Amino acid sequence: MVLRALVVVPALLAGMALSTGQAQASTTPAHPESDFMGSMVHRVEGHSTARSTARVAAAATTGGAPGMDVSHWQNSVDWTTAAANGATFAYMKATEGTTYVDPQFAANYAGSANAGLMRGAYHFALPDTSSGAAQAGYFLGQGGGWVADGHTLPPVLDIEYNPYGTADWAGWCYGLTPAQMTAWITDFTTTVHDRTNRWPAIYTTNGWWATCTGGDTGTAANSPLWIAHNGTDPGTIPGGWTSYTFWQYADSGVFPGDQDSFNGTADQVRAAALGSGPDKIAEHYAALGGAASYLGTPVGGETPVAGGWEQKYTGGVIDYSPNTGAWAVHGDLLTAYQRLGGPGGALGFPVGDETTTSDGVGRYNDFAIGSIYTSPSTGAHSVQGEIRKKWRALGAEKGLGYPTTDETATPDGTARYNHFSTAASIYWTPSTGAHNVQGEIRKKWAALGWERGLGYPTTDESSTPDGVARYNHFTTNSSIYYTVNTGAHSVQGEIRKKWAALGWERGLGYPTTDESGTPDGVGRYNHFTNSASIYWTAATGAWSIHGAIRDKWASLGWERSALGYVTSDEYGVSIGRRNDFQHGGITYNTTTGATQVTYS
Repeated sequence: MVLRALVVVPALLAGMALSTGQAQASTTPAHPESDFMGSMVHRVEGHSTARSTARVAAAATTGGAPGMDVSHWQNSVDWTTAAANGATFAYMKATEGTTYVDPQFAANYAGSANAGLMRGAYHFALPDTSSGAAQAGYFLGQGGGWVADGHTLPPVLDIEYNPYGTADWAGWCYGLTPAQMTAWITDFTTTVHDRTNRWPAIYTTNGWWATCTGGDTGTAANSPLWIAHNGTDPGTIPGGWTSYTFWQYADSGVFPGDQDSFNGTADQVRAAALGSGPDKIAEHYAALGGAASYLGTPVGGETPVAGGWEQKYTGGVIDYSPNTGAWAVHGDLLTAYQRLGGPGGALGFPVGDETTTSDGVGRYNDFAIGSIYTSPSTGAHSVQGEIRKKWRALGAEKGLGYPTTDETATPDGTARYNHFSTAASIYWTPSTGAHNVQGEIRKKWAALGWERGLGYPTTDESSTPDGVARYNHFTTNSSIYYTVNTGAHSVQGEIRKKWAALGWERGLGYPTTDESGTPDGVGRYNHFTNSASIYWTAATGAWSIHGAIRDKWASLGWERSALGYVTSDEYGVSIGRRNDFQHGGITYNTTTGATQVTYS
């Protein structure tokens, strides 16, 4: 193969648009649109003389499944026709270096899958421009990865003759020594594996591999081989591989793009899309103690789930995804996790093993989108998102206790909530955020209809400035205040607005009643601790009354008296203080302590 490549060097020098300098270090390739799987193999090692139709027939006879690889060079591919003509799989160029995305990649990737083909992506390597890890990261970031969806094949590294180097082995090998090239390939393949848990296949030729990697045999331990060899047989297998997985045998034929064969049946192509079970699950199982651990022995094999993998055991499961790693879930935490949909449900994949809570009473697992906590008295329940964040900020189980419900939607569909074991709750809406309500305030809020009464909390339960009381504000311009002496009472609407204007508890004191309706059905009122009240009607508005004037009005029968409803706050007059009413007034003489009632 090496001799064959050297024979065509004069033709290369005469007709190829290659640089005559040393390997380039620019991170931006000059003509990525001309680089595709086999583009340099075709130039250096020659074109196939075998007809694709004959090779397709041979593949069918030997059990090989036919396929194709394409790039934007083929423009818009008729995937339906390709499938009808017998294609079982397709690969398409995704990226080159760290700056180029093939403009047809997205369309090819979706179109091939929609036509029922197994599909995969490849990266055209430029090892002299950036590290293997950098190019792998770029490739994966542009959609070149792998998920266990049943139709995505493993990623592929296209490593072939340098299209920007000199027309000799120094140029074709990107100016790297065999040791440097092998290290670069390892950097790329390891990064892909760490991110997807699939080893990428290597597309190459025997001649290039023998010279540019020195015939490296280590890569074959993990990565499948895609051999490029135009002809009727795959030729010499390079490195430590004993066979090929894919074979590119012609650059044109019955399918658009290059003609390829999978070394197996169509069912085996589908199996390759599913992949083998992640070794990280086995590694974690061993780290936990294997069969002697709480997981027990395996039940069946690893199965794909929600873009990752799951292994069942007699005592639990280990779930794995590339973004979260492999972690165990078992016991009542697992029961709750499965009730919520497992890896494909509300919580996503686990991000840690089961752990003891800080108080030593409970256990929990964290997941990508939440947690499940369990204790002997509450059972296992989920906490997620902003509610979990608030709960943990308040001390988690040492603060509000353990969750007694999963995160649940409110009946109106607006909010989410969890109840907790210390007679506490956290409610969240997009407009209010997450806030806790607890104890006697929560009890009062519940008695008034939860969110259907006062709306949603807009504050956590908080302490008043004087340190005497606790309160929550709610969305309907309402509040609940609690003291040991008064209990918990609500203040709402215009009455609350008036109370706030008069200094909250520093003015009239704390509410001693909920907002209530007057006996005549016309007004609303609250009484307060400083011998004070606020009365409201639609006609008069909200006004405060307190002390001796309030006592006199009460003795006359409140609003049922001839005075009617109060129409002013208490204000100063020459002899003392006064409140006006619908039909008169009450004046308090600060010198004598007497009250005088006048009617209008």
